[in-house]
Amino acid sequence: LTEDDQKLLDQAYTTINAIRPLFEKFQFNRGLEEIWRLVSAANTYVDEQAPWALKKTDTIRMGVVLSVLAETIRCLGILVQPVMPESASKILDQLKTPQDQRDFEHLSVEHALKNGITIDPPQGVFPRLVEEEKAA
Repeated sequence: LTEDDQKLLDQAYTTINAIRPLFEKFQFNRGLEEIWRLVSAANTYVDEQAPWALKKTDTIRMGVVLSVLAETIRCLGILVQPVMPESASKILDQLKTPQDQRDFEHLSVEHALKNGITIDPPQGVFPRLVEEEKAA
C-alpha cells in the first residue's frame, strides 16, 4: 500500500470515532457531514489514482487501488446504516459482506474484504437523477 492508500483506509476505519458521539446525540446531519468527508476523500483518491489509466500501464497497482476503494465502500456501507439501512444493505450485499459483520465494530483492517473474493457486477444503489427537457 502507498501512503495515499493507507491514508484513505485509515480515514475509513476511524470516521466512526467522529460520528458515534454525534449519532448518540441525534445530530445525524453532523454525522453525515463526517461521512461525506470520507466520500469526498474517496472521490479525490479515485481521481488521483486513475485506475482506468492503470489498466493500461500497471494492472497490479490497479488491483490495489480498486481493492482500497472497495474496502472504503464497505466501511461507508456500515457507517450509513443508521440513516439509510436499505441502501447500506444493498451496498454490503454487493460486496458479499456477511450479515454478522456489518456492525461498527467491523470497521477495521481485521474485518477487511479478503483478497480474491469475487463480486457480481455492481448495481446502482441510488436512482440517477435526470433532468427532463422542458417542451418549448
